[in-house]
Amino acid sequence: MAYRKSKVNLIWNNNFAYIIGVIATDGNLSSDLRHIVITSKDYEMVRNCRKHLEIKNKFSRTARGGSKDKKYYMFQFGDKNFFDFLLDLGLTPKKSKTISELKIPQKYFGDFFRGCIDGDGSISISSHPESKHPQYKVRLCSASKKFLDWIFKMCKIVFAVEGGSIYKLTNSSIYILSFGKKDSIVILNEIYKGNVLCLSRKRKVAEKIMGKWRNW
Repeated sequence: MAYRKSKVNLIWNNNFAYIIGVIATDGNLSSDLRHIVITSKDYEMVRNCRKHLEIKNKFSRTARGGSKDKKYYMFQFGDKNFFDFLLDLGLTPKKSKTISELKIPQKYFGDFFRGCIDGDGSISISSHPESKHPQYKVRLCSASKKFLDWIFKMCKIVFAVEGGSIYKLTNSSIYILSFGKKDSIVILNEIYKGNVLCLSRKRKVAEKIMGKWRNW
């Protein structure tokens, strides 16, 4: 598809793929078919997205889930051509339960996945209740199992992971894609190569995992 001149530079690179991952998880496409919204508790993430999209719009604060506490940062901007680009990738308004496979170049899937983890994912370190051995997990949440099925398939192709599973939270509409210790180490070493765009707080956890593993 050909696109007219856009505020956003519609060329794939590492940072652009990361931002697409953020939009796929913590973003929203407006029903007016023009505006894109990124909402997060992490000021750093919305700031990074604004900087690398080269959009000057200011942030606002908003609440979620019926709460009156405006603890979320919201970055909203209008760009019809970027909106159409996102539609062509497979994103849609009200996507939370309908999102599935997206047209992400395999070369940039690792950056895209890092954006997803910063949006609706987690990286954790815990101790086994009996052996006390460290347990590492990389997890991604979504209301769409089809989306996680596709992510899981791509992780096997791109990162050559061998394990992992998808399960549904009890009494919830949320699904979790979860990777255990061995696969988490493989994934983290791939998605945090070099000085990449990411949430610093999650990178710090990833570096603890990668550092401990390298010292064994």
